[in-house]
Amino acid sequence: MEHLVKRLSSRECAKVLRALGEGIRLEIIQCLFNGESSVSEIAKKIGKNHSQVSHHLGVLRNSGLVMDKKDGKFVIYQVHPVLYKRFKTSENRSILDFECCSIEFRGINLRKYGE
Repeated sequence: MEHLVKRLSSRECAKVLRALGEGIRLEIIQCLFNGESSVSEIAKKIGKNHSQVSHHLGVLRNSGLVMDKKDGKFVIYQVHPVLYKRFKTSENRSILDFECCSIEFRGINLRKYGE
């Protein structure tokens, strides 16, 4: 998703924020900072059912926040590499910085998920 490489326009920023506008999607993003996972693995980790997680991963994928790849019969999801790189190089690992805005995960240090 090229719009994550440069500063987001207002329209692109709104799309990203809409994608993160549900708690389950934030949980999924937090889970994926721990590494690549399948829908079943994510569902188990966050305590949600498979169909819920699959639907919300679709929203995150369409917004460009996550990417998927086939691994045999499984689809594996990961945080978009540009977003992950920004996170990894940030001094404050509880903030996702989109350059147009940032989101702070209070009480959670994403460092443990990303390393």
